[in-house]
Amino acid sequence: MPNINRNNIDRKTNKPNPDRTGGMRPDIILNRAEQIRRDDDIIRTTKRSLYDIDYAIKWYIENEIRPQIIDQERLLPVPVIFAAGEKWDNVRKLGYIRDEKGMLQSPVIMLKRNSVTERDSVRGLDVNHVLSENVRIYKTKYNERNKYQDELFPIPLNEPQPSEKVYIADIPKYVNIEYEMMLWCDFTEQMNYLVDQILPYSRYAWGNEANRFSTSLGQISFETVNTVGEDRLVRATIPITVLGTLLSEQEVRRSTLRKAYSVKKVTFENIVDIDGDLFGSTTVSSKVLTAYAAGQNVTVSTPTASTKLDPAIMAYLTNITEQLAVYSSSTTVTIAANAAINPVLLTTATKNEFDIYVNGQYIDKSAYTWTPSDISSQIIIFDTNILGYQIDASDIIIVKGRWA
Repeated sequence: MPNINRNNIDRKTNKPNPDRTGGMRPDIILNRAEQIRRDDDIIRTTKRSLYDIDYAIKWYIENEIRPQIIDQERLLPVPVIFAAGEKWDNVRKLGYIRDEKGMLQSPVIMLKRNSVTERDSVRGLDVNHVLSENVRIYKTKYNERNKYQDELFPIPLNEPQPSEKVYIADIPKYVNIEYEMMLWCDFTEQMNYLVDQILPYSRYAWGNEANRFSTSLGQISFETVNTVGEDRLVRATIPITVLGTLLSEQEVRRSTLRKAYSVKKVTFENIVDIDGDLFGSTTVSSKVLTAYAAGQNVTVSTPTASTKLDPAIMAYLTNITEQLAVYSSSTTVTIAANAAINPVLLTTATKNEFDIYVNGQYIDKSAYTWTPSDISSQIIIFDTNILGYQIDASDIIIVKGRWA
């Protein structure tokens, strides 16, 4: 893959140094238009770490569940601690916790994080690069480029272009975090009472404020610790699974929150000059067809008017069909069809938008009289003096043009 070449660029020609390229493709030149300062806004970069999830789970137990036990007819709150290194080493060796003075800690709840794994159901596909579409976009209409105007005393200014400030935030990583919650009490009755308070909160959203995560409790295991010369302790272990999300302030040396402004496009209109009327014949200028096929905004300019082309107009111009005329007399033929409606003028197609052929021979428009109609059959009357002959029943008369 090419390297992002920020230093080895020839500023005169805006080309990378070929001696420093990292692949067969050209180096990616830094786009200054995408470099928007963030030191002048007050938007905090989105962040969620393992500490935030640990704190949210501990906060929920202390402030929402509020575990208590009954001791000598008194309700005592159960303290909640997190398993620091020395505390966990004490539990692993002895099976319980002691304080600084060596006193046995009971009752107490201790939390320990065991593992963090990426969630398989929403695993990302970012292989060696960040997906540009894997983002969420937040827009604000008011910004320094699109300020509100005073309606009571308006200042005469040029009409501002609409602008939106856009904040682009990366989608966080979805992870499963496994915790182990250990409970210590002096008596089994106290342990039962404590577990009864925690069980109803399984599959609730544990956390504080915006940091809330779906949490489920696993199989609870009980055991009794009997140490010589010490009081008996009853312990329970409850596995906890938290469906969390993680997002750092920076990933792959790039901020996870970026600022941008709505795109303002500069469009160029292609004006095609033609002689005569755009709808004055059955043929369409090759310049018009070429410009429209290129996908540009095409405006056709004539000595009398300008028309901006759209799909409906192009369909009207290019939809040329044929109708077979029926013999009525030596000078008259009829056609059971309606002329098309011009989408610009909203009038019926004119006589110039049709061509008549008698036995394959083009007939000049001065040789016949006809006003196309969109509501009735067509009656065409030929001038035999100009035509030079009379119409015969065996003649094949084709009218080619813009029919409905």
